[in-house]
Amino acid sequence: MKGRAPGGSKPGANRDPRVSDQPGGAVLQQPRGRSRGLAVAMLILAAASGGAYLVAGALRTFLLAQTTRQLVAARKYEEARKPLQQWLQRDPQSAEAHYLRARCELAAERPADAAQAIDQARQLGFDEEPLRCLAAIIRARGNQFAEAEPVLLRAYRNKLEPQAEVACELARIYLATYRLSQAAEPIERFRILAPEDPRPYLWRNEIESRSEGLPATLIANYKAALERDPTLDAARLKLAEQLAKEGRFEEADHEYTLYLQRRPGDATALAGLGRTALQRGDSEAASRHFEAALASNPLHPEALKELAQLDLRRGRLHQACSRLEKLTQVEPYDADIRYSYAQALRLTGDLQRAQAESERASALRRDNERIEQLREVLLQNPDDLNARFEVTRWMMEHGHHAEALDWAALILRAEPRHAPTHRLLADHYQREGNAGLANYHRLLGMAGEMQQDTPRSATP
Repeated sequence: MKGRAPGGSKPGANRDPRVSDQPGGAVLQQPRGRSRGLAVAMLILAAASGGAYLVAGALRTFLLAQTTRQLVAARKYEEARKPLQQWLQRDPQSAEAHYLRARCELAAERPADAAQAIDQARQLGFDEEPLRCLAAIIRARGNQFAEAEPVLLRAYRNKLEPQAEVACELARIYLATYRLSQAAEPIERFRILAPEDPRPYLWRNEIESRSEGLPATLIANYKAALERDPTLDAARLKLAEQLAKEGRFEEADHEYTLYLQRRPGDATALAGLGRTALQRGDSEAASRHFEAALASNPLHPEALKELAQLDLRRGRLHQACSRLEKLTQVEPYDADIRYSYAQALRLTGDLQRAQAESERASALRRDNERIEQLREVLLQNPDDLNARFEVTRWMMEHGHHAEALDWAALILRAEPRHAPTHRLLADHYQREGNAGLANYHRLLGMAGEMQQDTPRSATP
């Protein structure tokens, strides 16, 4: 029959409405169930992408923290700053990051910034003991030894970080308070923990020089310090002087020359070159160096003294007396200078002045002998306040005011009401014209005396 499809059905009767009449029969519409599945898949893919982003961010923060910790542990504080800053930008509430920032600021000698970082770490809940340790380091550097020492000593014994800085500051406290035997151990730990730092070698020499150490040890320590920091001019000068004492004149001249390259015209180095020339027997070269030193500093003691001795050898007695008289004004408490001046005056026939200078030299020698005795007492018992006070008074009476004030401060840290020290300071500040400080110490001295005179109540 016309118009009927094979099989007897009408054209298009069983045709899928989703199929086009166009050749190929492409699908025009998806079922509803499959459409929902596609949407869910797209949501899962989006969530996975966001999660990957979060995971990547957390991983980045973790890696920044790890890098910072490693650099700080290796004492590479400047290198640690960049990752630390990025860590703090990503996680400003990290207590550990602020703690490590405090350590970096301490290494950079920025105590105010370190203190601020310590406060932030504390507010964010960081462990209190490491923060107390960092605060004690700041106090020690501010010479607040009494407050810092017990915290540092506990940290030292417990090997609390930063171990090198703890050992460093504890050693410095012991050296400043003349506890040399106690200083040796933290100095050695500091040296091991901070092999790049020159200070342990210089501090070793402080102990060696105060206890008559071997010259070879002093020389080796100065060289070790200079290997780590060639700009340590004071250490180079002391090395040159020590080499000269040992008769190693060529080495001494080399060190003096290196020193003068950094500090041209320095009178002390020029005088050192004069001294080594003199010890080699070259008096003409010695004179040139000493005169050059005086041209740089007309009151340089070493140059005046050595030129005076050369004048005496050459028979220029009045010129020698003139130099020595000037020298007694520069170094009024040097017994050897007074004795040399007395000898020169005697050669010129001025016997009365020669006798006066000779007596003054003898008195100064007795003073020096007493100071040596006190030094021995302090080596045996560093906490002897009476011996410390005698040294302080001697320094004050002999013009070493800055050193005397440092020693007085140490006494008052140990005993805040030490009446003799307050009286000594009151007299000093009165002479200086500082009436306020003079009255302050006078009142504290009186309070200390009253406290000392008050009888203690009997124990029932």
